[in-house]
Amino acid sequence: MKNILLCLCLFFALSARAAEVSPTAAIHRDIDKLVALYTDGFGSNKAKSRFIVFGPLFNPESSDAIAFFTLNEVDLTNGYEEYIAVFAQGQGRRISGHKTERLYRLVATARVGTRWTRSLEWKTAKISQGRIAVKGLRWSKNDAGCCPTEPIEVIFNVITAEEAKAEYPYLHEDEKPQL
Repeated sequence: MKNILLCLCLFFALSARAAEVSPTAAIHRDIDKLVALYTDGFGSNKAKSRFIVFGPLFNPESSDAIAFFTLNEVDLTNGYEEYIAVFAQGQGRRISGHKTERLYRLVATARVGTRWTRSLEWKTAKISQGRIAVKGLRWSKNDAGCCPTEPIEVIFNVITAEEAKAEYPYLHEDEKPQL
């Protein structure tokens, strides 16, 4: 009997542990939902076409998440669209002892690049208070479709709902050439 109780306790403890979701897994689930919303039914996205970086975007102590992802084969072409998704870290609040706030919640999303316009180098993303800086390349008029050559830096400023006097925050972007 003791062995059965011990096995049951161990099973439930491991089940509860398995139910915990890592921050990256939770964000990937939300990106899957965004892909389903943004695609025309022909576009596709794979996990290798994603990049997630964490940093203090909304307050100095937070570990907010910025996710970049690509939709490939949009409109049955060999083109692609790049997106950014901004996630605020939850505070771990509980309501009535049984509901817990999400680890991360989507705050803003936008298309930030396409073939023939610009392509961002996601791994260069730097997060600071209210700001995301990313380097990339823009197609110039003489570039081939495969190969943009004009270096750029794109700054995304997060404008809070309070600052914008709106219901939701939004991203304001500035692009400048890299010297």
